[in-house]
Amino acid sequence: MGVYIEFAKSHWLLSLAMLVVLAALAVNEIIIRMRGLSKISTQELVNLANREQALVLDLRTVEEFKAGHIAGAKQVDPGKLTTKIENLLKNKTDPVILVCAQGQKSLSHAQQVEKLGYKRVYYLAQGMAAWRQDNLPLVK
Repeated sequence: MGVYIEFAKSHWLLSLAMLVVLAALAVNEIIIRMRGLSKISTQELVNLANREQALVLDLRTVEEFKAGHIAGAKQVDPGKLTTKIENLLKNKTDPVILVCAQGQKSLSHAQQVEKLGYKRVYYLAQGMAAWRQDNLPLVK
């Protein structure tokens, strides 16, 4: 423990920067949870899609989508998401899952979808990278 304290004293600016980054991450996580957005795993996505016919929207490019996507997913241009979702999902209480390459884009767009009044908005944690890592099937 003394080694850590000595390091923090010797490198106080680096230690302060690390604390600021950790605080920012914690605040971001709290905000996400307070907004009701739910980060889901690949297994939870499969369960929602199979049991509740969740709408899976893939926010990647058309080329990425054609290279491999989740069965039943619809490719949607992120810039047109707010207009497209209203045509694809009429009932605002039905589950909708947003997927992107790494999970970051789907998080920010999930916030937009929630503002439209949809109640069950989810995003796939780590996106298609997690899907591939778990060796789940892709449709080409």
